[in-house]
Amino acid sequence: MASACCAEKASEQELEARLGTVLEEYRRKPGALIPVLQMAQGIYGYLPEAVIKRIAAELGRSYSEVAGVVGFYSFFSTVPRGRHLVRVCLGTACYVRGGKNVLEALKDELGIDVGGTTADGEFSLEVARCFGACGLAPTIMIDEDVVQRVKPARVRSILQAYRSAAAPRAGGNGKAAKTASTRKKRAVPTSRSRRKAKGTAAAARGGKR
Repeated sequence: MASACCAEKASEQELEARLGTVLEEYRRKPGALIPVLQMAQGIYGYLPEAVIKRIAAELGRSYSEVAGVVGFYSFFSTVPRGRHLVRVCLGTACYVRGGKNVLEALKDELGIDVGGTTADGEFSLEVARCFGACGLAPTIMIDEDVVQRVKPARVRSILQAYRSAAAPRAGGNGKAAKTASTRKKRAVPTSRSRRKAKGTAAAARGGKR
């Protein structure tokens, strides 16, 4: 029963109340804008225009100033993000080694442009400057996982590992892994199967005599 309750989405009134609590705490603190925006995005999953307007009004800032901050930092999003965030590095090393081609392959596979979210809400696509893995370029980042030396032809199989909630993060298709594990287990004979095999072999020798 508890898990079912946790799975329920908060109502608009509950979200507004949470934001109100944050604003009340930070209203008089210097440098509050970015922390408030971060927490607001954590509450809503993104920053709707109405939320930006409320934050501006309650912090005594102009709407254009707050919207400018949201637009400047790539962390902030004004549209709902997917369950998985895919970021493509377009830093110098990644770009030179094919990062742009990887980005195009991701756009084709997901059917969205940079800044977009797939219709099923699974993936959002963004670009970034550097993940600190230049020697392993080109790289992409899915949620908190850095995927190295990505080739456009690998894009579909990489995404497949994230399409199911039960799939491992950077491993591969969970179903395939389970099947391989099952096959491996079946390849190891049990004591009962060994006795049966011995009996069959003995019967075969007896028939030959």
